[in-house]
Amino acid sequence: MGLSRTDRPIAARTATRLRPPGVAAAEQRAGTPGGKLRDMSGPDARAAAATASYDAAAVEAKWQARWADAGCFKATADERQRKFFNFDGGPFPNGALHMGHVRTFTLGDVMARYRRMCGDAVLYCFEFDAFGLPNELAANALGIAPEELTRRNIAQMTRQMIRLGLSYDWDHVVTTCDPAYYRWTQWLFLKLRERGLVYRMPAELNWCPSCHTTLAHMQVDDGCCWRCDTPVESRKLTQWFVALGRYSAILSDSLERMEGFSPRVRNVLQGFIGKTPGLEFDFVIRGHPEVTLTAFARAEYVDAVPSYLAVAPGHPALADLLTRTQADALRPMNQRRRAQAAAQPPLDGFDTGLEAVEAHTGVRLPVFVARHVDPAFATGVEIGYPAADPRARQFAERHKIACAPPNAGSPLKGRPATHYRVRDWLVSRQRAWGTPIPIVHCEACGEVPVPEQALPVRVPILTPNLPPGGLAAVPGFAAAQCPCCGKPARRETDTLDCYFDVVWCFLACANGLKPDFKFQASDFADWTPVDWFHNGLDSLFYMHLYRFLGQVLHEMAVLPEPEPIRCYIGHDAVLLDGRKMSKHHGNVVSPDAVIEKEGADVLRVHVLWSANPLKSVEWSQAGLQRAKRLLLDVWKLVTRHALEVRTTADAPPMDASAQPSPLDKAAARAARRVTEFLERYQYAGCLQEIQTLIVRLEAEAERLSNRPSAPRDSFANGIRCLVTMLAPFAPHMAEELWEEIGGKDLVARAPWPILATDAPHAAMPKNPARGQREAAAP
Repeated sequence: MGLSRTDRPIAARTATRLRPPGVAAAEQRAGTPGGKLRDMSGPDARAAAATASYDAAAVEAKWQARWADAGCFKATADERQRKFFNFDGGPFPNGALHMGHVRTFTLGDVMARYRRMCGDAVLYCFEFDAFGLPNELAANALGIAPEELTRRNIAQMTRQMIRLGLSYDWDHVVTTCDPAYYRWTQWLFLKLRERGLVYRMPAELNWCPSCHTTLAHMQVDDGCCWRCDTPVESRKLTQWFVALGRYSAILSDSLERMEGFSPRVRNVLQGFIGKTPGLEFDFVIRGHPEVTLTAFARAEYVDAVPSYLAVAPGHPALADLLTRTQADALRPMNQRRRAQAAAQPPLDGFDTGLEAVEAHTGVRLPVFVARHVDPAFATGVEIGYPAADPRARQFAERHKIACAPPNAGSPLKGRPATHYRVRDWLVSRQRAWGTPIPIVHCEACGEVPVPEQALPVRVPILTPNLPPGGLAAVPGFAAAQCPCCGKPARRETDTLDCYFDVVWCFLACANGLKPDFKFQASDFADWTPVDWFHNGLDSLFYMHLYRFLGQVLHEMAVLPEPEPIRCYIGHDAVLLDGRKMSKHHGNVVSPDAVIEKEGADVLRVHVLWSANPLKSVEWSQAGLQRAKRLLLDVWKLVTRHALEVRTTADAPPMDASAQPSPLDKAAARAARRVTEFLERYQYAGCLQEIQTLIVRLEAEAERLSNRPSAPRDSFANGIRCLVTMLAPFAPHMAEELWEEIGGKDLVARAPWPILATDAPHAAMPKNPARGQREAAAP
């Protein structure tokens, strides 16, 4: 499908035309055109540089321009190289980057740079998760269109990312609001529908009265909307769902074989899936022989004696069993349960006066309606075991239910059953700034999918201050012709949840959405599966959605294996005064202000050195100053001795039979230790080792100053080792120093030092976070 220039991914267009910030200022300081700084090649200039202050703005602008001109981060699949697909979970462009973003992206960038230096063919990219209600509401408040605000924010974030020195291949960065992207989001929706995995039905749903939209279960936080903290209400609406639950068993069972996921990550995902083995029992209601209730009991409870049957307020059988008075009492209970779904379940309920008889043993139990029973889990009916289950005991005490002796033994015998707590995925939203659902409703033909050749169904031009109601409030959008019979019909006005937009984002990035993209196996063959998927741990549940899609696409022969991600790495949050830094909390620190004052490399080192990734980072000026001191120490050490390192650049290699010097051993040990920490995702340890090597090299420099005739080879090799190891963490300064000491080409392309010492390069461990001991940051 051919695309116009305006349909090209916005991120690629933006990154292409943006000149790295600071280039003009660097040119002015240097007094030369083209972004070149003053000539630093002469010995006098280098000696002066040893005492001059480090000009971060000039140096960083210079190397950002050089990287862009050289195209050194463009991914090229080469069968002679091991491929490494490094993917960052992308930002929602609702403003400028904050320090949480900086941590996410610098952590990913370190791994990408390191793997390139190890000789891998690296694809490093991300997506802009660009649709969503926050930008729709923010645009209305500003009196502009959501698309204008979104694209303005994307351009701002792109400039910030370039300024941070992030080594993305911008040709592979995609944006979910580009028609070239959401055309295939709609295609995917229809393919899932063809396979019976998308359905539409009425259901009691979470509703945010402030945002005027439904919410998925995972978007309700302690009974409130995840975005605006408004208490959630319950509404019965006809909505679109993805049958996520059908894959619960296979996703749960295969998760334990995912060695690239740490035990912590696997445990969280297993908890999200909620695999619950147990037994099922059939009960007939006395006086209502036509009604059978199937109850579920968890395996750890069934050896106890049951005391009662607890039925969820929303169970369909209650309509035939309750009196009018009881039914009236049920309605507000349903509302309260929905509003407090994520909180600790309350103990409200009532005795129905009914008695249930177990079909095989004749055991009789009183029937209660209990608000804590989830109608969407298992059968919606639980057996109360007060002797084994603390919540059942509390419910029994509150409602004065007689409890059996704890050691009486269970008289019930059921059939084995396993249920899962993960629910089917609600994917429709009542907003305008989102991917239109490609369905037409025809009175004669019913639900009709939009033909593939007519995709995408484009987002209409949204005027400022659009009233609530989503696409249904956009004049003319709903009017359509039925693709089957040609009669007047109504276009679906709900849009897709932004989680659905990004569920395939890493696949889009793998291809870059080339003009001949067809969502087929050959489009992804070069780079999939993802080797290193990185984002914040607060977004971990996305991984379940990605794995679900991987299973489906494998069945469709689009992916060669069912697991689309080999290794998932997460990190904890950046805190300010003990609270997570976010726009939502209004406690962000601007990266731009820090970069203006201290430079991007200082910011990167501070964020990386403050704590290892699985620990939270408390933002502090003291940590920023420590990072600044480290980099100034490197700058002074290397520039002071750049000439002698240059003069040893072409010296003959040391005799292979000669014993390595103590400094050679120290540098090799540092390289091995930094490599080990990198492979174990412990970047704070890397920087501590670099600091130790600086101290060792400074001591050697002092010793050599008193011995003018002593060989300098080991010292020069140690300096080169230091600069190359610094490159993933402070890439701008490392490039400048590499040039100063006579390094060939770019340090970003230099071999990793442990390879040069003939030490074996360890392959990426199956689980880099396994057994990680999170010591306090040094």
